[in-house]
Amino acid sequence: MHVRGQSNVLAWLGGSAGGLLPAVFALPPLWWALPPDGAVFLWLSLVMAACDLASRRIPNFLTAITALCGLTWSLAAQGAAGLGWSLLAGGMIFCLMAVFFFLGAVGAGDVKALGSLATFLSPWGSLQFLLATLLCGGVLALLRLVLARRGLVLAGGPAAWRLDAGRLELPYGVAVALGAAWARLVGVA
Repeated sequence: MHVRGQSNVLAWLGGSAGGLLPAVFALPPLWWALPPDGAVFLWLSLVMAACDLASRRIPNFLTAITALCGLTWSLAAQGAAGLGWSLLAGGMIFCLMAVFFFLGAVGAGDVKALGSLATFLSPWGSLQFLLATLLCGGVLALLRLVLARRGLVLAGGPAAWRLDAGRLELPYGVAVALGAAWARLVGVA
């Protein structure tokens, strides 16, 4: 949905879920009680979910910024050892999610989103984050199947969960954000 002379961000803001992006960008002041790394981790996951809802894409620049923030935070907080663990966590989750990409279950943006968010976590914490995300994605997929079976199609809604050529699609960025919220609640992030 790119209009000539208009940036992709402006196109997202004018989309069916465009109201989500300004709301997500307004959230950081509300998180004054969270530790800074947890707040940034959660906020970036919500921005990714909002982008996925609005445009069905998670931009590369957003995943790159997220990975850079996670690596920088790990280096600043724990030195070279923290940076190494952060790289290991991000790479491990990226590789595990790549399997789902090659199976056609998720998009490339989802793989990069999970890998970049995992840089905020330890390797064990990133595995917990991945498991929570996969469980949330399974629940969302089941919900989508139930709605499709009952004839309730959410096409044109904020999620643009559509049935294209017999294939159910849903914005997996939402599952990533729910997995990030779970990781934050249990203290992994």
